[in-house]
Amino acid sequence: MAGPIFADRGRRDATIREIVQQAGVNQAAVNYHFRDKEGLYAEVLRHGVQTALDRHPPDGGVSAEATAAQRLHGVISATLHRYFSAERKAWHGRLMMREFEDPSPAFLALMDEIVGRLMPLVDEIVGLINPGLDADQRWLCCHSVLSQCNSLPKAEFFFSRTRPAWDRLPKSERIEILTDHISRYCLAAIGGLT
Repeated sequence: MAGPIFADRGRRDATIREIVQQAGVNQAAVNYHFRDKEGLYAEVLRHGVQTALDRHPPDGGVSAEATAAQRLHGVISATLHRYFSAERKAWHGRLMMREFEDPSPAFLALMDEIVGRLMPLVDEIVGLINPGLDADQRWLCCHSVLSQCNSLPKAEFFFSRTRPAWDRLPKSERIEILTDHISRYCLAAIGGLT
């Protein structure tokens, strides 16, 4: 119950009173389990993100012994699946958009934790694709890969405006098309850097 309320009203404007009324629980239960509204909010964020990571782990389930191209494909696929996931609740997307515009301390801490797990994985893969890159170049490449994963799905509005048939494709096919494109694009770009 708390997630949709936080997404609709925002962290600051949502009230514990409204949340407990919607959930049909006593406010003491919130205080006992989460301490206060900020504790509840942090748990809502963590639960949403962790659920997505459990379903689609950062490596995409691809073995560390696979080729760099396969591992990159796995990272990209997992990232896109987390974004498009049917299990992902609409409120979670709205809540995340609020956080990107006005990050809370809980969100920043959570992102630091996730980035701390994801960046070394992507950095290793980038280094395997192009061993000649220095640390700064690898860092920029990591951000380029992840930015592609995070921005192209948001461009679906433009995809459907320029190619109306895009909306008629099943979600799974759209994810695969984007995964293949981003993977090939990133492999070519990273491999071609000197």
